[in-house]
Amino acid sequence: MAVVGVGNPLRDLLGITALERRAERLERRTERTEKKMAKAKEQLDALSAKVDDLVADVRAALEKLEADRDSLNPDAQAALDDLSAKLDSFDAEVGDADGSDADNPPPGF
Repeated sequence: MAVVGVGNPLRDLLGITALERRAERLERRTERTEKKMAKAKEQLDALSAKVDDLVADVRAALEKLEADRDSLNPDAQAALDDLSAKLDSFDAEVGDADGSDADNPPPGF
């Protein structure tokens, strides 16, 4: 039975007490890091959802314009073509990180 206020000499000699303290510090750091990473993931998920929504809105607007292409004047048609090209360029730049593009099968298929 240990006396309050007196360390265990054998544990101190073997360095166990110091290792336990170090482990406690590492555990606290790990907990803080896990909290930061969870918050960052939440923020990235929210941003990803906003980007998905934006892309869906733009594609829907482009589809409506494409359907009315015949009634557009030449300047409006050129603007539509330019916007479509920019969206395709952005899509290519981002890539297929989530595997959602049907035209790009995963490697090995």
